[in-house]
Amino acid sequence: MSSTIEPVHDRLESGLRGHRPAIAIAPLGLSLSIFLTITFLGCVVANLIPGLNEIHFLSALYPDIDWTQPAVIAPGAVLAFLIGWYVALLFGSLYNLFSRR
Repeated sequence: MSSTIEPVHDRLESGLRGHRPAIAIAPLGLSLSIFLTITFLGCVVANLIPGLNEIHFLSALYPDIDWTQPAVIAPGAVLAFLIGWYVALLFGSLYNLFSRR
C-alpha cells in the first residue's frame, strides 16, 4: 500500500524543490484592506477623544478637515480598503514575479 503513495510524494517533493512559495494575493488583499480600514476608523475614533484630537496624525496632515463628519469618514474608509488591495496586487505580483527567478 505504501508503494502507491511514495511515487506521488516523491513527485510532489521534487516539483517543490528550489521554488519559493507564492504569495496568495486574495488573502493578502483582504487582510491589508481590513487592517487599513480598521486603522483608519481607529484614527477617527481617537479624534473624538479630548486631548488626542490636537495631536492626531490625520489632523496634523489635514488640519482643515473635520474628521467627525460622515462625508469624510465613509470615503476615507473606502479609500483605505482600496489602498490595501492596491498594495496587495502590486506587492504580491512583484514578489511572485521575482521569487520565481
